[in-house]
Parts: sequence; C-alpha cells; structure tokens
Amino acid sequence: MCRFVAYIGPQILADDLLYKPKFSLVTAQSVNAGEMSVAVNGDGFGIGWYAPELDNEPCVFRSIKPSWSDQNLKNLARKIYSPCIFAHVRAASPGLTVEEVNSHPFSCGQLMFMHNGVLGGFKTIKRRLLRTLNDTAYDAIQGSTDSEHLFGLFLNHIANPFGTVTCEEMVHAMTKMFEDLSVLLLDANVRQHSYLNLAVTNGTSLIVVRYTTNPNVQPASLYYMYGKEYHCRADVCAMEPSHGRPSTIVVASEPFTARRSDWMKVERNSMMIIDETMRIRFQHVEMDIEHEDFETIAPEIG
Repeated sequence: MCRFVAYIGPQILADDLLYKPKFSLVTAQSVNAGEMSVAVNGDGFGIGWYAPELDNEPCVFRSIKPSWSDQNLKNLARKIYSPCIFAHVRAASPGLTVEEVNSHPFSCGQLMFMHNGVLGGFKTIKRRLLRTLNDTAYDAIQGSTDSEHLFGLFLNHIANPFGTVTCEEMVHAMTKMFEDLSVLLLDANVRQHSYLNLAVTNGTSLIVVRYTTNPNVQPASLYYMYGKEYHCRADVCAMEPSHGRPSTIVVASEPFTARRSDWMKVERNSMMIIDETMRIRFQHVEMDIEHEDFETIAPEIG
C-alpha cells in the first residue's frame, strides 16, 4: 500500500516533513508502514512542490529507487522550501510495472495529484475510460497506473489546467470524476471493490478523499492535523496550535509525529476541502456502484 504526505501552509523545508519526524515517510513508513499489512513501500517515490515566486506550476522529482536509499532526495529535501509539498512512496500493485512515469505525484499545468489504494476492475474499464477523455486529459497520462488514469478522469472536468484553477473547480472535477467512474464500473459490470485515497492541489488549496466501495472494511488510513505552524526543533516535530482558522494543514496516510493527539482521522467516504483561505470543510462521497453486489476478495492495494 502506498503512503503519502501533503502539506499546505507557510513555507517549510521538505526535510522537516520527509526525514526529521520520528515516523517520517522516508525513514519509517517506506520500510515499516504502521497501518498496512504490506509494510514496505520500495517501488519508487516522488516529491512535488511549488515555487510561487517563479510561477504557479509544480516541480516534480520522481524515481524508481526506494526512497530510503536515494541520496538525491535527501539532498533536495534540505533545499526545497515551499508552501505546498506532496510526497509519495510506492508499493506497486501486482501486474503494474515499476517505472519513473508510474511514480507519484502526477502533474498537469497548475495541478498535482497522488493516490494510494486500488481501482477495482481497472483493466476492464481502461479502454472505455480513455475513450471518454478530452485531448488534454488523454495527453496528460504517460504511465500505466490506475492512479494516473483517475487523474485523467479528473482533468476531463477542468476547463484549462494550464490556466488558473480554483478550489471550487477542483471540487467539481472530483465530484464528476466519481460520477463518471461509477458509470464506467456499472456499465462494465465490475464486481471488485475500489480503495481510493486521493489528493489534488493547485498550490494554494488542497482536496483529499478517503473512500472505498467496500462496506465491510474501513478505507485505507488517512489523517490530518492543523494549527498555526508545523516545525521541527531540537529533534521534536510538532504542530503549534492555533486559536481560530489554521494557517498550516498536513494530511498523511498515517501520523508521522510523536504526539498522536495532534492527528485526526479523515472520516470514511468523505472529501476534505481546504480552500485558499485555509477554511476546512467536508463533503460526503458516494458512487451508485456502492449499492451493487460485489465479489468478496482480498484487495491488492498499491
């Protein structure tokens, strides 16, 4: 099962997210993820960040190497200073290749996207999904993962990803993506469950989803914490509380700081929306396919 971290707030060093915390994405969750049966995430990694003083498009660095052994990532993390950072470590689903283009996050224009989980029946609906895409969304897909094809389905509802994309446009596109996906799965008579933890950003707002079609299990883990400032001082990483609207929000597959009380779980089948003013709200997610009969099979999540 892949693991990811998303940060939005005042500029911070990527090192404070990826290496310094006690249970950090690279030093702990890559080799010993605490909330997944598959503990090792060694099939590549990626980091994406924004430099708003230059432009509004993200820079993305991806690799097929395990994150814990990549010296380039370690060096970059000490110099990346950004108000919006995505990071992802991958455990590839069976049958999907380990290639640089299959590492997350994915980007197109102003937008950046990542996923952990699995889209049930992906091979069955892949060709139909591609046929629904406009040219921009189709051309954005470079790899073979279900994750990037979900991004294409999302991009299909963004008027111009290379222009200015608002938070509400992203909310609309995510909602329509789930509607389109439900139709594709129902039309193809897919009976495998999906596990879809998603994150997308335009650099100034953030949307995350924790979702599964399986009523008998919880979705893959997803947590968030918020406050005035996230910082690492004297080998202790923590969120400083705020009295009012937060200025910093972190979302992660599992808590990575020692103070677990800072973290809250994203509710089952919900979309967490963080707008440009750092206001947080939640919206229920549901697909029509949830009400169909499914096979009872163990998920192959990655």
